[in-house]
Amino acid sequence: MVWYYTPYAMLPLFAAITSLATLRLAWPRRKLPLVRAFIALVVGSIIWSSLNALELSNATFAGKLLLLRLQYIGIIGIPFAWLAFALIYSGHVRWLNWRTLALPIAWQVVTAIGLVTNERHGLIWPKLELRYDDALDIYYLFGGNGLLWYFHAALSYTLILIGTVLIFRSLLRSPPLYRFQALALLAGVLLPWIASILYVTKLSPLPQLDPTPIAFAFTGVAFLIGITRFQMLNIVPAARDTVLEHMGDAVLVLDDERRVVDANPAALRLIGRPISEVMGLMVSDLLPGQERLIARFRDLSTVATEITLDRGRGQEHYDLRISPVSDRRGHVTGRVIVLRDIGAQKRFEAELQQAKEDAEAASRAKSAFLANMSHELRTPLNAIIGYSEMVEEELVGSERDDLLPDLRKITGSGRHLLALISDLLDLSKIEAGKMELELGWVELLPLLHEVAATVEPQLHQRGNSLELRIAPDLGALHADPTRLRQVLLNLLSNAVKFTEGGTVTLRARRDDGRPMTDDGEDVVVVHLSSVVFEVCDTGIGISAEQLERLFQPFTQADASTTRRYGGTGLGLAISRHFCRMMGGDIVATSVLGQGSTFTVRLPAGVREA
Repeated sequence: MVWYYTPYAMLPLFAAITSLATLRLAWPRRKLPLVRAFIALVVGSIIWSSLNALELSNATFAGKLLLLRLQYIGIIGIPFAWLAFALIYSGHVRWLNWRTLALPIAWQVVTAIGLVTNERHGLIWPKLELRYDDALDIYYLFGGNGLLWYFHAALSYTLILIGTVLIFRSLLRSPPLYRFQALALLAGVLLPWIASILYVTKLSPLPQLDPTPIAFAFTGVAFLIGITRFQMLNIVPAARDTVLEHMGDAVLVLDDERRVVDANPAALRLIGRPISEVMGLMVSDLLPGQERLIARFRDLSTVATEITLDRGRGQEHYDLRISPVSDRRGHVTGRVIVLRDIGAQKRFEAELQQAKEDAEAASRAKSAFLANMSHELRTPLNAIIGYSEMVEEELVGSERDDLLPDLRKITGSGRHLLALISDLLDLSKIEAGKMELELGWVELLPLLHEVAATVEPQLHQRGNSLELRIAPDLGALHADPTRLRQVLLNLLSNAVKFTEGGTVTLRARRDDGRPMTDDGEDVVVVHLSSVVFEVCDTGIGISAEQLERLFQPFTQADASTTRRYGGTGLGLAISRHFCRMMGGDIVATSVLGQGSTFTVRLPAGVREA
């Protein structure tokens, strides 16, 4: 091969360089189908332009013919790449399949075979010869085109025309941003093919040179502008048609001067105006009377909040999202505003809040009623218990002492019923906020012995023994003695009830204020000085799952426990309330089948709640 310098080779070389720059911009997004089609288009133009530059610089017939044949790799590939790009860009990707493209591809394969075997049949170029132009100082190939070449050209122009029509239709129905994209694409593709038509029809000012590869320089510039300025590979009308058009949320697209450049149908319904009247308007023009709202978000590029509009039809509630639109350099080129109607959600929340308030009011009314009925419920029961005890005393040693067992059942049932009613009334008072503490100094040692004596009959009945481990420096405690006695009696009664033939231990000591936790929760109470009571048993124990709901009202370990041991599940809930009212708490630890430990921690000096 013989090479020589000609300035005419610089033009297709420049076209190849600009196409390489375009390829560099598109390559990072090569995983997207649209970008892959675009890359194929750009690679085809690089092959055609660069090989054309080499052909112009070669001075031999064999060299020029080889380079011309190699150019057809790009010449044949470009129409298919352009059609694939146009189908994806316009949202007709379903047409991009083998059934649609099989015949065009097969015909171009025939063209490629004809290029290689042209010397045998001349169907591509019947006769080619090398000529030299003194005026232009270039060597060029001269000759006519055969029938197979014209079939190839007709097919290529048809594919280009179909893609161009698809892009042109997208241009007509798209807002300005997409129109600029489509214009850049059309300019980039039409210029080379206009140049090709001029060359084929001998209307080119330089018939010795094919201007098509040279026109690819303008293609590269148009594509560069489309990618960098109009986000040609980031946003396409097909995405807009399939997403924005069917969104229930209102979407407005603003340019960098905050003018509307696009709006979906939901936004147009909200505004109440057609797209022709909305395009180019400022947001303030679309929301008259909302100056304060517009000023609130005027200088913000990112917003996520709820707003309320009043346009004469009552209050309307919307979820507002504002996001910036940036170019590849990070410069903000516009904003996207999304408005979601949350009126139904707000109405549901209002109804839910009203229902919650009604339920709380009903609960307070119930609690207040039960708290106010305390005297009326307890007085008759105390009378029943008192009279049954009096009758029992009179019958002892009399001829009717056979009635004593029945009277004792009446007395025991009355006391049991009184205890249940007392628990219910205490819980109701707590829920109604009517429970008050009566604070005073109480000596702990006598109180603990009194509590132990109270549960002694239950101990013997269940075959249990009680151990008291009281620290010698226990002293006095400033608390509510009645509530403290009730808490300790409840814990000891539970320990006795769930233990048979075992040991119940009551410990009491002063503590230096170590944190007290509950099942891994944060610290509930920390005091510099506190008194700790522990009630331990060797009874049936509690599982980890049952421990989680132990202090909930009306809850016991399981149904079998209730059937076997009785109770309402209120005692522990009330005891925890009392402890927390006094600034302390109760926690429980247990091993199923081995026993349980309930720990009460109270500050040494309980203050008024």
